[in-house]
Amino acid sequence: MAPAWKDESGWTLPELLLGMVLSLSVAASSLVVLQTTLHSQSATGSRLAAQDDGAFAMLRMTKDIRTATAATVQDARTLDLLVPQHDPGGGGLIATHVRYACVGIPGSCARYTCGTPITANSCGSPSSVVVVARGVTNGDNFRGLSMGLAQPTSAPASTPATWSGTATAGPANVGFIELHLQVTRTDGAMSWRSTRPLDFLDGADLENFTN
Repeated sequence: MAPAWKDESGWTLPELLLGMVLSLSVAASSLVVLQTTLHSQSATGSRLAAQDDGAFAMLRMTKDIRTATAATVQDARTLDLLVPQHDPGGGGLIATHVRYACVGIPGSCARYTCGTPITANSCGSPSSVVVVARGVTNGDNFRGLSMGLAQPTSAPASTPATWSGTATAGPANVGFIELHLQVTRTDGAMSWRSTRPLDFLDGADLENFTN
């Protein structure tokens, strides 16, 4: 019987090195696939978040516009509304000054319940502030229309104190508000297609204001 040390079965050094190289290649390929999958999931999550933000903002703003009795487009990023809201004390409806303001690019748009009348053209001591959209990348968020004609945003455009249907286009005859949001979301240090945000366009007539 041959001694055990003469048994030549097993792996040679070149075979071991080749096996290690193949194993490392398979592991590296798996890591690349995993990284690609995670990145794709992150991008999809950011896109869905942007879609939710834009849809929620449009729904919230158009709801307020449709119930508002007056509006002032202060500039392309600031909209004031006179919205009837229920009195917490049970005393019926109270005409409330609501402001939508967007700041920063990219930035956010928020809804303010102001402590000043709409005629003050300012939002003093807001009782509540709710962010309705994040990652807003455009600066032309609000525009007032009068008799179908867009009014310039260089000066405030508002509805008349009493609506009499003048049938004349002008900055004090605004009855329709146009909304525009471009929304993207950031996930950590990576942003989802920051140069291609989701585009949201909508608009609504004010209560009893159809022009």
